[in-house]
Amino acid sequence: MILTGAEIERERTNGRITIEPFTPEQVNPNSYNFRLGKTLRTYRGTPLDARLTNDFEEIVIPDDGYVLEPGRLYLAHTIEVLGSEHYAPTFAARSSIARLGLFINLSASLGDIGYTGQWTLQLYTMNRVRVYSGINIGQMMWWRPQGEIVLYDGKYQGSVGPRSSAIHVDFDKQFARQRFPGLGASIDGNEVGPKFAQLAASSHDFRVPAAFCVPAGEFTDALTAEQNTALADAFGDLKATVGAFFTDSVAKIHKIGAEIRVPDSARTLLTARLNEVFPAREGVETELAVRSSGLDEDTEGSSLAGIHRTVLGVGGADAVIDAVEQCWRSYYEAPAVAARIRAGLFSPLPRLAVIVQRLVRPDLAGVAFTGLDGDGDTVSVEYVEGLADELVSGVAVPRRTDSAELAGEPSGGTAEHGVLTEVVDLARRLREDRGHDVDVEWAADADGVHLVQVRPLTASRDVSAASAEPVIEAYRLYTEDLPAGFHLGAVAAVHSGYTAKRGPAHRLAHAHGVSTGAGWVLRFNGRGLHGAEGGAALTDTLSGGTDECVLDFGDTLRQIVVPKEEVARQLAVTTGVTADGTALHTVLVRDFIRGELGVISRRAGASGLVVEYTAEGLMALNRGTAGGEAVIVTDVTAGFDDAANVTCPAGGEVLLPHLGELADFTAAMHAEHGPVTLEWVFDRGTLYFVDYSVLGGDDTVSVTRGEVCISPGTARGPLLRLDDDALLRRLSIGPAVSIDKSQDVTEHEGLARVLELVASYDEKPVISAARPYAVLSVLLDHVAGFVFDRGSALGHLAILLREAGIPAVTAEGISGTEAVISDGTVATTGHKGERP
Repeated sequence: MILTGAEIERERTNGRITIEPFTPEQVNPNSYNFRLGKTLRTYRGTPLDARLTNDFEEIVIPDDGYVLEPGRLYLAHTIEVLGSEHYAPTFAARSSIARLGLFINLSASLGDIGYTGQWTLQLYTMNRVRVYSGINIGQMMWWRPQGEIVLYDGKYQGSVGPRSSAIHVDFDKQFARQRFPGLGASIDGNEVGPKFAQLAASSHDFRVPAAFCVPAGEFTDALTAEQNTALADAFGDLKATVGAFFTDSVAKIHKIGAEIRVPDSARTLLTARLNEVFPAREGVETELAVRSSGLDEDTEGSSLAGIHRTVLGVGGADAVIDAVEQCWRSYYEAPAVAARIRAGLFSPLPRLAVIVQRLVRPDLAGVAFTGLDGDGDTVSVEYVEGLADELVSGVAVPRRTDSAELAGEPSGGTAEHGVLTEVVDLARRLREDRGHDVDVEWAADADGVHLVQVRPLTASRDVSAASAEPVIEAYRLYTEDLPAGFHLGAVAAVHSGYTAKRGPAHRLAHAHGVSTGAGWVLRFNGRGLHGAEGGAALTDTLSGGTDECVLDFGDTLRQIVVPKEEVARQLAVTTGVTADGTALHTVLVRDFIRGELGVISRRAGASGLVVEYTAEGLMALNRGTAGGEAVIVTDVTAGFDDAANVTCPAGGEVLLPHLGELADFTAAMHAEHGPVTLEWVFDRGTLYFVDYSVLGGDDTVSVTRGEVCISPGTARGPLLRLDDDALLRRLSIGPAVSIDKSQDVTEHEGLARVLELVASYDEKPVISAARPYAVLSVLLDHVAGFVFDRGSALGHLAILLREAGIPAVTAEGISGTEAVISDGTVATTGHKGERP
């Protein structure tokens, strides 16, 4: 009994039959087509001796074929490795080959169960015949008849009388199948990239639109020797200068990439493949999407999301070939080059395959993530009406939902609810199938939800909330940047409020030798807090300075004053951590200085100084609940020893030795912020600067709770607003960035201007923009963080930000010149004067 074609394919999938490499289009109704290998072997002379090793010579079939002579035996081999431990194989010539008068075996058509390897063929011809390596020359059968029957429907159907060979009809198509594999073919991920490999693996169980791949080797083969040399030189220079001349280097690289074209031979086969996989229906071309499948994209460590070109709505061979070339060119454009440099990849060789796929014109489309916030069971969904290209490029503002919200809605609701529920199910099935959290792009039309792309989730918004190891670590509140991935939790808004305003002032105080109370961001778990080593570390951290601390646990639990020796106990009581606790907690700890006097200083006129003080404390003086006295200095430039220049009540005499310090730092703060009042505490002979207020209220600190935490973490820096929305939007849809002025002067000059503006800051700025535009990825190495008015948390830039550990948040309406981002909140404050 013989296996049908469908059963052959099924049993290969089950591992009971070996066919490598495998192409689904080679399956016949009850056999599999195999191809002729490149090597022929002929015996040198006769008689042949069965007992001896007979001499032979080998011939490599050239690209233009080799002519077989009648009456001569040629030993050949299959390209495929074939065999089975479960079925008995036989093989025979293709009927098209037999019609040429060519035999492929003389007496050995039966194989052994258990043999797996390349098969030897015995070629013998009645006529002079030219053969080519890779030609479909024979077919393999496996015996045990079962399975559904698929009737033959080939080119000899309905023949009357003898028919000549029609092998020429599908000559290009045969080779095109091997060059451009489809979803069901055996594929090499190192040639087609993880994106296509994931789609191919998913196509057996999920609704994936028809597609084939242009492997990376085609891109490599398209480069000339001169282009290879020029690219090697340009990337070598880029690496040697560590990106110092990035714009110039990328301009050269882009110019080379812009000249790469699909070779004529590949164009012919690509056209044949398109006609087979996507035949025109009633004269109408199938609408296609052409997108990249980089060999370094969509891995578990890095997505390189959105850095290469996607071209939608393509129809016809010429347009598809042009789109393939656009994808190739994007590999050598600024976003892709910058992303690879950040990943330490300086190789000039192209590692980019291209996917050609039927375009779904959806009613709804979007992205879905599992594990975005650390909970693998929760599926987060963002979606828009129509195509999702503007969503993932950061241009469109999506609608959002998640699996919990959908589950809480009444069953049997709207059609939209049904689609989103199907999306949630799709994401969960993919997560279970892959064994890790996934990032899914989907599109839904009348046929249901289609899987467009799936890749591993490379960076969640959640950071580890627990540690099995003892943890107790402290970072200076005002002067030390927190490490990437630090989780502030409930104190995020408090932290940003303090550091946005007080941080720059405390750093200025340190520069002028002025004392300040210390502050720390403290992270701990129960094992660290209760352990002897952790307890000693905490005591050492808090030692010195004052005897008391202020603890802030969050917006609603803060300003708890305790003696320093009681800090550990208070932390344990408030958080409830036990000696074996692994959950991580973050708290702000600040020196609390009661002091002998509360003091406020401000300038008076052009050169005067007023210093108010009270023994009832700084808070009482600030809030007006205590009457203060004042030391008045008429002219600080005249010194402080002349009684006519300095008026001082008896209770203020302790401040006289400090008038120079008060005058100098008040002047420094005035120069930085404009008219200000400075707040101090005098304690045991030392003046401690605490805070300041801007007179007139022009410069204030604001804490905005972000709408969406796009990427967790903390960042601070000058706030830079980018209002080039038309430019950023245009460059982001694709995305592609033109560096070559001859290609697009407007885009080049606009991008160069943005890069120049960012580089003009002495420290990395926090960028404020309307949307998380994908093109902003070129700034990742040059900025501290991002604040967007509105936008997607699941788009391409959002993924790259989380991977790079760059904090980002959506929060509309912020302003100012300094910003601090803290885990989904942003605080801003202002400065007098201009910034570059």
